[in-house]
Amino acid sequence: MILYKLHKIPDRFIFRVIFILIILWNLKHFFLIFQIPYTLAFVDYKGQNTIYSKVVAIKNAVKSDKEFNDSDKIGFISDTPQSNVFNLTDSILDFYAAQYAIVPVVLKNDIEKEFVIGVYDKKIIKPQGFDVYKKVNDKIYIYKKINNGENK
Repeated sequence: MILYKLHKIPDRFIFRVIFILIILWNLKHFFLIFQIPYTLAFVDYKGQNTIYSKVVAIKNAVKSDKEFNDSDKIGFISDTPQSNVFNLTDSILDFYAAQYAIVPVVLKNDIEKEFVIGVYDKKIIKPQGFDVYKKVNDKIYIYKKINNGENK
């Protein structure tokens, strides 16, 4: 009977080869470790969100305005016709963004109130009988009803 000697590869060598293969396979993800803290520290994703920026702009504009905050209801207008304001997604988002910014004050979809928030995407439409109270930015205005020729 002839015995053949098999060459045995040491377990340490197999382990090292497998470990190196795993490292090389995952090396493409290695630099993500350095990218995540940089992204969290230096990239402002909230500023890129248009809804969030509208909410913050309106909230900052009315935050310290006592006369505005004492009103129980505020009107809303946009460049979308009032009959269609709840049919279009962008108008709904503008309405709810404005409502979220002025909580606890209630936002109504009309211009019968003393103050009206105007959120525009294309064309600025100033309601009759109102004057610009505050210009929040190029697309958002707060109007105040003109009382006997007195306005702010």
